[in-house]
This record gives sequence, structure tokens and C-alpha cells, in this order.
Amino acid sequence: MHPSRHINLPTELIVKIVSYVDGDELDRQQTLYACCLVSHQWYSAAIASLYERPRVDSGVSFKRFTETISPPLGRKNKLNLGSFVHRLNLSHLVHHSSNSLTARLLGRVKENLEVFIAPTLTFSINSLPALSKCTHLRILDLALVNEAIPFPNLKQALSRLHKLVTLRLPQSTILTDPESSKIPWPPSLHRLQISGRFNPLLIPTFSWPPALTSLTLKNCSSLSVSNLSSLMSSPQLGESLQRLTISGANRDLAPESINAIPAFLPNLKFLSVPGDMVEDSFFIILCHVSPPLALEILEFGLPCVDLKLSFETKTLIGALDTGLARLRSVGFVEDLVTDERLEEDEEIDEALQERDKRRSSQPGAKSHDDGQVGVYYI
Repeated sequence: MHPSRHINLPTELIVKIVSYVDGDELDRQQTLYACCLVSHQWYSAAIASLYERPRVDSGVSFKRFTETISPPLGRKNKLNLGSFVHRLNLSHLVHHSSNSLTARLLGRVKENLEVFIAPTLTFSINSLPALSKCTHLRILDLALVNEAIPFPNLKQALSRLHKLVTLRLPQSTILTDPESSKIPWPPSLHRLQISGRFNPLLIPTFSWPPALTSLTLKNCSSLSVSNLSSLMSSPQLGESLQRLTISGANRDLAPESINAIPAFLPNLKFLSVPGDMVEDSFFIILCHVSPPLALEILEFGLPCVDLKLSFETKTLIGALDTGLARLRSVGFVEDLVTDERLEEDEEIDEALQERDKRRSSQPGAKSHDDGQVGVYYI
């Protein structure tokens, strides 16, 4: 009998094994932790993946994470574990942290943090200095933040995040603060979700991010036709914006507000609006639009009030040869789907499919082979 021998695997092979573990989201964290306990070699191969996107969705896991990343005075980690964190999601936490702890935690993970989803109660103005140093941030979600943070202070911190592409603002934001117009937006910001309040008198002074291509309006307190028209009347927004989503979770939204969108944003390729806020008048107006809108996808999302559509199918189909001549897909939220609705959706689907066939038969024309022609459900 030969005594058992410890087999040393090449580190490259261990890293490869760990990469397969890293793809299993269900048991990812527990398995990676077990890998770290095998040996020093396995620890060095797995530790970065373990902390890359930690799962801290309970008070216990958050406490363990913060004690490791930001240990008490007198105890220091040999490794800078915070530098391994690339994604930090604190959206599941409510009373498990404090303003000072959240700020300190951001300071510990600032080196390579790319995605941050803030908690509801413990992200405050105290977190902004640390946030401004997270210079690798690409996605910042503050939609759940409850504290009223002055928009100029927030925008000043964001202006240093040159890699930021996606931003969701807090619901308490007062967007038309005149001081904020002097502060530049992050230069790479392409996707923005706006929530909060507008001062109608100051809306014309609101400046949009220069590279903005996608805008979502959600939980805004006043989206009357006059306010929404003032917001959309920016020439810069009319040229750059390609996607617009207006959630049903907005106040003062009316069909007249939706009717105004094509006049100000004719270059939109994607439009999602509450299903009950679109009336026949929207499509009747589009029948007289020339040249056609750039719109390719029209989506009817969750309604504001009624779980039903307010337009007739024939008016939508009637606009397909005029203002909606470039439309290729129509989406419906499943809450609006009934047996009767399914039959009418088939009419829309057939009209879109037939038109695509006619186009594809023309010399030099290309058909949509990605399955995106017709009706879909969300």
C-alpha cells in the first residue's frame, strides 16, 4: 500500500474549474466559499470571484460581509477584499445598515465597483463623497432611496463618474433646481430614469445629458401635458433620444400627454406608454404625419387606472401605412390580454407580418430575421 499523495493541480486549471462554479447563480456563493477552504492555492483562485458580486439579501449575510470588508479598528485584512467587489446590490436591505455604515462600505469597495443598487433607508447625502470616488461605476440605481438628497449635491458627485452609462434617480429628487443646471452630467450617460418633482416655471432650464439615448419617466409627480411638452421640447433631446418609456406610476398623466410625444420626438425608435393612456386620437394624428416616424417598436405597458385599452385596433392598423410606416413590433403587457384582445392582436400581427413580406420582396430590401416582427407580450 502506497500512502496517499496530495496531487498539485496547476493554478490555471483550478481557475478554470472555479469559472464553471462562478456561472451557477443558485449556489454560487456557498460553493465559492467552499472552494476557498480547500487550500491556499484554491483560496487564491476563488477569492476574487467570491467577492465579485456578493449576495447580501439578509441581515446576517450583510453583517458578515461588512465585518469582513470593513473590519473593526485593530483588525486588518491582509488582502484588500473590497477591491474584488464589482457589483453590490443592497436593495433587499431596510433596517440592517446605517447612513455611516453605507458610506463607509462604499469607500471600501470604490476601487473596482461597476454596479451599485442603493438601499431604501440608509443611502443619504453622507454617501456622496464616497460615491464620487467610485470612478469605475457603469450602473447606478438610486430608485429606492427614500431620503431627499439635494439634486445639485447629487449631480456634483455624479459628474466625476466618467464611465457611468445608466442612472436611476431617487423618487424624492427635485429636478429643476436652478443650481443643478450649471453642473455637468457624466459624459458617458446614455440611459436615465427620472423620478421626482418638476417646478413648471423652471422646466425650460432643465438640461439633459448630452449623450442620452434612453429615457424612463417613473414616479414623477406632475406629468401634465404642459409639463411633459416642456420637457420634450429640447432640440438636443429630439435629436439624440431613441428610447422613451413612460411608466403607469406617474401622476397627472393624460392621453393628451401621450399625443404630444410624436410632435417633439419624431426620431424615437422605441416607445412604451401605459396602455390606457392611448386613445384613437393618437393614431388619427399619426395618419397625417409626414414623413413617417422613426418608430419601430410600440409597447403598451401597465395601465395607470383601467385594465383595458382605450383605442380600437382598426385605428392602429390604419396608421401603419402613414405615420407608423416603419413600425415592426407591438407589445402588450399581459394584464391587458383577454380572449377578445387576443383575436384583435392577431389582426395587428398579421398586418405587420404581411407588410414585412411586401418589403422583403422589394429589390434591395431586408426582412427582419430576428423574430421581432409582429405582436409580443411582456
